[in-house]
Amino acid sequence: MDRLDDLPPKSRVEVVAAIATAWEVDAAAAEEILRASEPFWNVLEDHGGVDSWGGSEFCHVFPAALAFIRERASP
Repeated sequence: MDRLDDLPPKSRVEVVAAIATAWEVDAAAAEEILRASEPFWNVLEDHGGVDSWGGSEFCHVFPAALAFIRERASP
């Protein structure tokens, strides 16, 4: 089962595009990044008060956080 299939189609397209843009990768790589992020996001939800997997914060805040990480990690 692909957890990205649980996202509403519009949200999936939006978050995949945001990650692809932030990381300058294709949609397949962006989806791989998103799948790998689910456990981390779930822990944040349990302890940090963020929205659920695929919720509005995930679709907006998470891509921005990844863009910040990429920007800071890139020389």
